[in-house]
Amino acid sequence: MKKFRTVVSIIIMVIAGIMGFFVGSALNEGLNGAILFSLIAGIACVIYTIDNREQ
Repeated sequence: MKKFRTVVSIIIMVIAGIMGFFVGSALNEGLNGAILFSLIAGIACVIYTIDNREQ
């Protein structure tokens, strides 16, 4: 189950990066948008994992 969470987190960050690239491209800042969206998604995944630890 731990590997599944890791894989899903990486997939979410990649999708957020792609979305951020296109949103940022509309504002002429494609790379910055990709970095920002990936960072936000990564932090959200870390918080979710910390909150839902299996014991």
